[in-house]
Amino acid sequence: MVVGSMSGVVLSGSPGWPILEQSKLLFAILILPTILLFAGAFLSWRGRQYAAQASVKSILTDAKPHLLYLRPFRSDYTTTTEVFRHEFATTEEEQLADVLRPFGELLAIGRPGESLPTPGAARIYASDEEWKDVVKRQMQTARLVVIMAAIGENVLWELTQAVGTLEPQKLLILVLEMQAQDYESFRTKATPILGVSLPDPPTVTGFISFAADWKPSFLALKAPYFRSGSFKSRAKYALRPVFESSGLEWQPPPISVVSPKFFFTIVGLVVALILAWWLWR
Repeated sequence: MVVGSMSGVVLSGSPGWPILEQSKLLFAILILPTILLFAGAFLSWRGRQYAAQASVKSILTDAKPHLLYLRPFRSDYTTTTEVFRHEFATTEEEQLADVLRPFGELLAIGRPGESLPTPGAARIYASDEEWKDVVKRQMQTARLVVIMAAIGENVLWELTQAVGTLEPQKLLILVLEMQAQDYESFRTKATPILGVSLPDPPTVTGFISFAADWKPSFLALKAPYFRSGSFKSRAKYALRPVFESSGLEWQPPPISVVSPKFFFTIVGLVVALILAWWLWR
């Protein structure tokens, strides 16, 4: 897009350049790359959806431990929002699944009626009459249960089941980019369920973990500067105490100097400057 925008300015001010040649060049450097960019992003997204769909059978049939991820369906990305907002990056759910893979594979309840799942956790599907039984059954065998904080009745029911089923150390609450007033509402409703008051964090993005007596701790999503470029890096640092208390090896994520979007922007600017010099020389 940067290349195209600058090239359009250059072409419009180039005296004597034939209109037809301008149109061809404009298509070659602006329209065609943009089409290919979004086509590639869409195909990448679709491939990740098929991969998530294919993984569920092997996860459910093998004897390896798994994790249960419970979230409101409205938090799932649609194809449109993913392609246009996350062209070069994986979703937070995919990154969360990667961070937690030493614990096991991530399972989630699929959105009713969807043809393909959001990439990330492997989806299992159930009818409106069955989903509560499925959640209870999966909780009983899960090594870890992650519940995304929300104020809906279903999330509060899931939290109630988790308290009655799990050891405290097996529960994580994910607080992801909540408005302060929404978190306070969730905190108020969760207190009688948990029997303890959730922390009032300095930020409303992070995890809440629990000690053996249900004492909560807020694990903020933050990391050292050169490792904080992605949700995955921040989540890995936040969850270090959970890894260590579970006896799992924790390793820091790789250093991230620039984000993919920043890299492509710089490349686009360099190409645009070279093109401008070539047209005006």
